[in-house]
Amino acid sequence: MSPKRPTTIGGAVALVIALFVFVVPSYAATFHTIRKGESLATVAIAYYGDPGKAIVLMAFNGIEDPLNLKPGQRIELPETKVHRVKTGDTMAMIAKKYLKDARKYGSLARINGIKNPRSLSPDMTIIIPVEIEYTVRRGDSLSSIAQTFYGEVDDFTLIALYNDIRDPANLEPGILLTLPIFDLTITGKKGRTETPAEPTKTSSRDTGSSFLEKGVQDYFRGRYVRAVIKLEKALSLGLEDEERTSKALRFLAYAYIALDERERAKESFRHVLRVDPTLELDPVYVSPKIIEVFREAKAEKSD
Repeated sequence: MSPKRPTTIGGAVALVIALFVFVVPSYAATFHTIRKGESLATVAIAYYGDPGKAIVLMAFNGIEDPLNLKPGQRIELPETKVHRVKTGDTMAMIAKKYLKDARKYGSLARINGIKNPRSLSPDMTIIIPVEIEYTVRRGDSLSSIAQTFYGEVDDFTLIALYNDIRDPANLEPGILLTLPIFDLTITGKKGRTETPAEPTKTSSRDTGSSFLEKGVQDYFRGRYVRAVIKLEKALSLGLEDEERTSKALRFLAYAYIALDERERAKESFRHVLRVDPTLELDPVYVSPKIIEVFREAKAEKSD
């Protein structure tokens, strides 16, 4: 679920018109046939660019022992969908259509960083998560499950909301949970393929730069949750120079502000000021709210 998301879902950014171009993806299922020596991690790298998605492949395909994959075994690679809002759409209608439950409209709004589910605008894009099932084991907590699947313990609140759990501390073994996976985009070879895309031979810093640019694009398209995830991924992988690091931290702060995560935004600004102590934001390009939070972070850093 990653970076610190907006309560982060717990726990997340107008240069050129081209940044706003959006192509609706095809949702034909993507399959992969396991070859000798492959693991779910190598498949996850090949298709998603992230070995951490192996846990999702395991749960989605009902694989009990990932160390015992058989050559010739066929697995499906899930991918999040996107819905473009039309006049008359409501979040409940969208939840009913894709998630088969109108009551999940609140969770869907939260995943998309929408504060008021009743104020949808035509052409707004809504991320539709992939749902996977997880059976609670002895010793599990919502926090530990969130850490496993999202990389952030604060995401336990999303799991609780999605499953209508009123008392997260009272989690009984054997309960079947539905987990919404909201950052699952296939970047490798797509289609009903029998051969996986080979992992790229670029350095981790090249990959970090790629996540940076995708995160910035998500910000400009209003996909603030996805922006947070990609920008924090870029920072964790490492970037080529201070200029790119500064850019990633700035847009991360902008995205957090859009998600009403003021303290996380100030934390990002404090980090960027350590990288670039002379940084100033131009009010021509950023909103008054961003300027206000930036100045607060700068003042706190000076104290």
